[in-house]
Amino acid sequence: MVTGNKKFHIVFQNKEKKHISIEYHLHNTELADTWFHKIKHLKNIPIDRVESNLVDLSNLSKIYKDFCEFADLEPLDISSINQKTFNILHKIYEENHDNLSMKENNEILYRFHHSIHYHEEQELRKTKIYIGWGTKEGPLTSKYKCNRYYEKKLMSNHLYLPWSELGKTPLQYWKNGEPNNQNRINQLCKPHLTFRAKFFMAKQNIEPKDHPEGFKNWFEEYKENWLQHHGIDKWDEIDEQCAPLLAVPTQKFNADDLEFLSIRI
Repeated sequence: MVTGNKKFHIVFQNKEKKHISIEYHLHNTELADTWFHKIKHLKNIPIDRVESNLVDLSNLSKIYKDFCEFADLEPLDISSINQKTFNILHKIYEENHDNLSMKENNEILYRFHHSIHYHEEQELRKTKIYIGWGTKEGPLTSKYKCNRYYEKKLMSNHLYLPWSELGKTPLQYWKNGEPNNQNRINQLCKPHLTFRAKFFMAKQNIEPKDHPEGFKNWFEEYKENWLQHHGIDKWDEIDEQCAPLLAVPTQKFNADDLEFLSIRI
């Protein structure tokens, strides 16, 4: 369903290198309009290939070694790669992010972060195409309470604003076996408060699944304090698994094996 008057095109490329241009209509919300103005500044700038999952992130051991060399750190033994290892590596990334993000030629910092999540969240790559400009966004990143704009489900081919925090959602935190500590939960668990000039396209319809009982029982102890800490009213399956709608296509298409090329505004 067309929801706004502003139009733009996304150009994809299939495996045969054929270009496919899809017209989109901007969704009629303040959030979508704000996103549209951000993207106008980036439309002629090449996307960040790490941010857009277009580089090889599979060799975490090698990427971690390169990160340690860049950060001047002594590498830990990660011969056994499991969720505990991912948690340790993510904490190393957090602790070094602010300092290393100020250094030149720091692509390995973001490759390291994306490689951790590549191994943690492999299913996401099958259902979504992510597009971002990385550090080229510059001052376009802003603070914004995005959760109130979340849709109740994701629709195939539609464009959405991704959760983009330096941390984890509550369900990710619980699944990853992070510490049962309110201060750490408040620090690492984040609602959608960072509004970045990026987006994803859903490759299929996605309806939120009920949270596991184990998670709901665990989160009950920390939830009220966490909500107050971040200044939000609720956190449920929609907040965890859905996203704010940005734009609706004027036609349906098969998004399998498509690669983003450009956005034309």
